[in-house]
Amino acid sequence: MQKSLIIFISVGLLLIGLAWSAGGHEISNYLPYYYQRVLGKSAKVEIRNQVTKVEVARSDSAKAKGLSRRKKLPYDKGMLFLFDEPGYYEFWMKDMFIPLDIVWISGDKIVEITRSVLPPVKDAEPAKVKPSRQADKVLEVYAGTASQWQVGDFARINFDAWVK
Repeated sequence: MQKSLIIFISVGLLLIGLAWSAGGHEISNYLPYYYQRVLGKSAKVEIRNQVTKVEVARSDSAKAKGLSRRKKLPYDKGMLFLFDEPGYYEFWMKDMFIPLDIVWISGDKIVEITRSVLPPVKDAEPAKVKPSRQADKVLEVYAGTASQWQVGDFARINFDAWVK
């Protein structure tokens, strides 16, 4: 009995490890939110006392995949893209099924919000968006979420301490 329990736990940990290393931001399918935060795959973002739980995209592969192929995105969830240097990063809606608000952030301030970017219609070129100001972080949330926050450019945004 004890041997089979050890094997079961070992296989489970192995599967979680494989999902974490291969899946990047999709670890949320396998681990509770607390453990995702410990591993640096998820964070909390707070804007005007409203908390959004975000998946964090740091690797190039996680950034390239982003929220593509997602069929839904709750209003209190999103994805945060972290960049080493501030820049004019272009985002596009390839393989997207949901509309997004894209929040461009420099340090701890919103520098621009691109609202209600629509997914492409069949056989159309996906929309591409780029900020007019440099950003070192980009937050994607469901379209309309930024309007619910009632914020504009230069509003302060708070992150988990490890994100900064």
